[in-house]
Amino acid sequence: MTNEKLRRQNRVVLIILILLICCGLGIHQYFNYALRPVDSSANQVISFKIPQSATDHQVGVILKRKRLVRSSFVCDYYLQTHKESGVKAGTFKLKASYSTPQIVSLLQESRESH
Repeated sequence: MTNEKLRRQNRVVLIILILLICCGLGIHQYFNYALRPVDSSANQVISFKIPQSATDHQVGVILKRKRLVRSSFVCDYYLQTHKESGVKAGTFKLKASYSTPQIVSLLQESRESH
């Protein structure tokens, strides 16, 4: 292999590494954004029901439809990776000023949340 070919390969590898790092940072930033409250000044209580056999994905979709989370995908992922006792079935009353981690914690601790 000549020095010129080796340099070209090194540049390609460096460019690929930089792209992977940028993509990783972008995904990390998006997740941080999606975990924040939908509306930090919201005071309105939103009532919704979690069915008995709801999956994490279904819970994320319900929360997104009620505009309690920014992303059903990120909520689903968070539920799967931060599972303590699982989401309880029942009726819940939450606010859009709660972050996704706060909502998940409330959904896992009791049937009636505030």
